[in-house]
Amino acid sequence: MPLRHVLEIKVDSKGTIRLIRGLEANLINFLSSRLGFEYQLFLPEDKAWGRFENGKWTGMVGMILRNETDIALGDLTISEKRFQVIDFIPFAVESTSFVTKIHKQIVLKPTSFLTPYHWQVWLTVGLLVIIMPFLFRLLMVKKVPMTDLFLSMIGCLFMQPVAFTSESVRDKLLIGSWILSMVLTSFSYTALLLSSLTVPLQDHGIRTIKDLASAVSSGKFKVAINRGSTHKDILTSSINEDLQKISTHIVEEEYFSIEDGMIMPADIDDNIAILGPTWYFMLQYGEPPLSNKYVFKESIGTGNIGMAMSKGFCCKRNLTTHISWVLNSGIFRKWYDEQFYKTRSEHQAKGNIINRGPKPLTVFDLLGPFFLLGVGCTLGFLICVLGIVKYKISKWIR
Repeated sequence: MPLRHVLEIKVDSKGTIRLIRGLEANLINFLSSRLGFEYQLFLPEDKAWGRFENGKWTGMVGMILRNETDIALGDLTISEKRFQVIDFIPFAVESTSFVTKIHKQIVLKPTSFLTPYHWQVWLTVGLLVIIMPFLFRLLMVKKVPMTDLFLSMIGCLFMQPVAFTSESVRDKLLIGSWILSMVLTSFSYTALLLSSLTVPLQDHGIRTIKDLASAVSSGKFKVAINRGSTHKDILTSSINEDLQKISTHIVEEEYFSIEDGMIMPADIDDNIAILGPTWYFMLQYGEPPLSNKYVFKESIGTGNIGMAMSKGFCCKRNLTTHISWVLNSGIFRKWYDEQFYKTRSEHQAKGNIINRGPKPLTVFDLLGPFFLLGVGCTLGFLICVLGIVKYKISKWIR
């Protein structure tokens, strides 16, 4: 089964298939040179690894059982059902998980200066500013004009001093408590505002199996899987409630093409999670900040992948010996690392580095505060003009 990074092929004009590169391509070429055999490649017509359907095996497993091929490769998972009819030489362990698209950064709006506090906090502060002057007016010994008291208490929110003095201990305690609460509110707002403006906000999205199960159950997410994969069986046979929920919303997709083999989509929709081998996702998509894809840290299960052959295959012992040597010497790991760093280099060459750290402030980020400043200055100017006009009119009447 051709698979990018694993078993990449090329079909010429005569229909001859030959290996190009890939992890398992390196393995088969190594075995061919060491054991001195030649090989011919065949593709399963149904583009499947192998499932037992309608009383017979499909895909590569079926080809082995029908003696159409001696060996099968291409990220072939060793399952209990498959092992009952064919033999395997395991050479890797894979974990199965999900990959989703990392949500884009939240674009700051002109009202972003309101984001440091939730609307309940803003509502509480507004009610306090309206109610507390009347309460202080009743409790204070010194009878301060309501206008002065109201403006002074609002000014405390903007770090301004009060416009009156009082010798009463009760008055000092009341005003002092108000000043302290407003200072804490103002300082907290300033700190949160700078952090929310300079560090881009982003929705972490779905990152756990439990969250994915909830999103799938509510119809917000779909789970895609390559047609014919055994990973679906892991979900359907699981006793975990979350995995059972996910299994009822599986959508089988066709990620196969004769030219390039099986390739996961370069772009994933915002509401799609793809189920597959974790190690392949790492090869295909890479890791942040070089990728906008997130591979779940959680796994739904682990299993072996290996080279498949018919029961009683003559050369199994020699193949097992040489594959064990490749694994124990670290050569197979070296092949994987080469593919992984090749993927990283491709992402770096494309300039796909996603910066999610601090960023400089722009005029758009501060558009809301600047707008309020402009409105305040305009109102102040209009009030000043109206005051002058009123004074001129009253003087003229006299």
